[in-house]
Amino acid sequence: MADIYIKPTSDIFFKYLFGREETKDLLISFINAVFEEKKLFKIQTVEIKNPFNIKKFILEKESILDIKGEDEKKRKYDIEVQSTGNEYFKNRSLYYWSKLYSSQILEGEDYKILQPAICIDVLEFDLFDKLEDYHNSFMIIEKDNREFALTDHLIINFIELKKFNKKKIVTKLDKWLYFFKHCGKEDFMEVLIKDDIDIMKSKDEYNKFCQNEELKEAYESRMKWLSDYKTNMSCAKEEGFEDGFEKGVDEEKRIISKQMKKDGMSIESIFKYTGLPKEEIEKL
Repeated sequence: MADIYIKPTSDIFFKYLFGREETKDLLISFINAVFEEKKLFKIQTVEIKNPFNIKKFILEKESILDIKGEDEKKRKYDIEVQSTGNEYFKNRSLYYWSKLYSSQILEGEDYKILQPAICIDVLEFDLFDKLEDYHNSFMIIEKDNREFALTDHLIINFIELKKFNKKKIVTKLDKWLYFFKHCGKEDFMEVLIKDDIDIMKSKDEYNKFCQNEELKEAYESRMKWLSDYKTNMSCAKEEGFEDGFEKGVDEEKRIISKQMKKDGMSIESIFKYTGLPKEEIEKL
C-alpha cells in the first residue's frame, strides 16, 4: 500500500494509542496532563474497559472508538476525539456523561456507590466561540457562588485543538497537543518533545501504526466510511428541504436516520449520531 498521511487525531489511531494494555502508561500520562492544567487530582492506574481490537474494528466499520476506563478509586472515564461537530455537541457530551454515570448502578441499588464520571473530548472544531482558552473543564457549581460545587461527580473536559497555537511548548498538555497537531507532518519539530519519554513513545507508536499494512488499511477504510457518512448526512439534509418548506428538527433527524439505515448502519450508531429514539429508527 502506498504511503499515506495518518492523522494522529483520527479516532482509530487515538484508540490504538490509548486503548491498549501495552500503552496504558500513555493514557495515564494524557489524563494527568489534562487534569494538571485545571489543578484536578492525579491518577495512578487505569483499567481499560473496551480495549482496541483491530479484528473487531474491521468487522464493524461504524464502531464508536471512544476509550472507557476506570482508575484506582473507581472513577469512570470516557475519552474520545471528534473531527466535526456543532452547537449540539454539548448536549451529546452531557448525554454520554449521563450514560457513563448511570450505568454504575442498577435500579434499587444504593446511590452511595456512585463514583465520579469524567469525560475528555478532544475536538478538531471550535465549540465555544466566546471562550478563548483551548482547554475548558466544566462542573456543577452554584450560580452566585462559583467557589461552591454541588459535586465532583460531573467533570467534562473539552480540548479545542484549533485554538492551540502556542509557540512555546512548556506543559505536559502542551506537548500532547503539539504531538496531535503536528506528528507526521513536515513542520513536526522533535526537539520540542525529545526529552519527554511519553511523547517520544507515542511518536514510536505512530511510526509503528504507519508501517503496519493491516492498520493502514483499517485507517483508510475508516476514513472512507466517515467520508461516506458525512456525504449521506449532507444529502439527507438537502432532501429534507426539497419540499419547499423548512422541516422541523425531528423530521430532519428522521430523514437523516432513514438514509443511514438504508446504508446499513446499526440502530445503535444511528441513535448515537442523531439522537432519534431507537423505536422510531426501527420503524423507518
